[in-house]
Amino acid sequence: MTNWWPDPAKLKRPVYKTLQGLIIDAIDAGDLQPGDRMPTHRDFAYKLNISVQTVSRTYDALCKLGYLAGEVGRGTYVRYRETTDTPMPFLPNRQEGLIDLSMLKPVTSSQHYDTMQKGLEELSRDFTKDLVQSFRPEEAFREHIKIACRWLKFHHIHADPSHTTYTNGAIPALVASIMSAAPPGSTICAEEVSFHSIRPLCEYLGVRLETAGMDKEGLIPEQFEALCQNHSIRALVISPTVSNPRAYVMGNTRRQEIIDIAKRNDVFIIENDVLGTLIKNAPPTLHQLDPERVFYITSFSKTIMPGLRVGLLITPPSMYIVTKNRHLVTNWMANPLTVDLLTHWFDNGTADHLISWQARALQQRQKLAARLLKGHSYLNHKSAPHIWIPLPKIWQESEFVERARKNNVAIAGSLPFIMAEHSNEGDPIKLNSVRVALGPCSEEQLTHALNVIAALLGAGSEKPLPMF
Repeated sequence: MTNWWPDPAKLKRPVYKTLQGLIIDAIDAGDLQPGDRMPTHRDFAYKLNISVQTVSRTYDALCKLGYLAGEVGRGTYVRYRETTDTPMPFLPNRQEGLIDLSMLKPVTSSQHYDTMQKGLEELSRDFTKDLVQSFRPEEAFREHIKIACRWLKFHHIHADPSHTTYTNGAIPALVASIMSAAPPGSTICAEEVSFHSIRPLCEYLGVRLETAGMDKEGLIPEQFEALCQNHSIRALVISPTVSNPRAYVMGNTRRQEIIDIAKRNDVFIIENDVLGTLIKNAPPTLHQLDPERVFYITSFSKTIMPGLRVGLLITPPSMYIVTKNRHLVTNWMANPLTVDLLTHWFDNGTADHLISWQARALQQRQKLAARLLKGHSYLNHKSAPHIWIPLPKIWQESEFVERARKNNVAIAGSLPFIMAEHSNEGDPIKLNSVRVALGPCSEEQLTHALNVIAALLGAGSEKPLPMF
């Protein structure tokens, strides 16, 4: 048990709040270490001359925030937190000669450079006063949002301009949506394998994260409903169309089941659809099925070009003001120049041309992967920018990633995409899989990289010995 005790003189009303802050400060300072056992409720209450109920309330709040973990029969412990060292799927730095398939990026060619140059030249001839001078998003983007909503409607996504916001990409939209739907201390649900930023984001925002299992269509409805009933879920974060690491597309029936469960349990849905426009004849978005309940997020850095850091967020009507306020305090407004450029491309057809080109380029690369990885199992979609490879039993994920790296090929392990550290039985969750991006390099480089991966997968019953 820890020898740390807070100074009773520092306790102010409300006591549970100040005690909560003192414990967090002690964890951040290192006075309380991961794995330290906290005093029992009764011992803490006696030592500080406060009620047992106050200690219980403090511990419960800190468990919800992820600082402590309670174990029946064993007590309460300081939880291991990864807020300062959260694993990311991509390499922080690139090395000479490395083929980096760890980061999800679209295919690019000389036309993207030419299109960007031409677009900026066209904008320079038609600057608007709002673009140069406005500091208020309502003034700067009023007409831009109308054009964006017309473009969305063409793609079968009905958006009301009065409930639509331009953002600096998907992550600011995700932050604003979670902050709006789930206040600190509440609980949200995510698929067990999802966007790598969700887990650390929940920790930073003080939101508890519960995970539901997945099958070949994605989220399993029965598990989602059980979590809603047992954990008072406030929101579900979901990627039903290719954007998930496993690249699945959820069918119509399953989508309606998820909507019905959310309605019964009064749960908001945050739909990540950053790749949806690449998919021809995709099922209707969750937002189309229930615009009163669904936050819809799309962006363009993965469908048009990496430097186009801009997105769109459609909110449920009842949550627009709340979400607008959260977006204002975290981002204020999207970059006006980027918004102006994208709106210009919506208007003249360039956006649709580049998205269609991207879908064809990715289909070609998926065919290349199918040919070079023939005989090996993996998950994909014909228009996805990535594949997901469950590894043979002879390989441990970290070893496979490291061996590929020694052959100058960088790929992402599954760990950053796993939304829970442990299963319900307390065992560490390990998927022993890798994600391979198909877009960041030339087709020649991709061919070489996939040959390296195929050789490692085809090692047979015995993996190569390490070389030093």
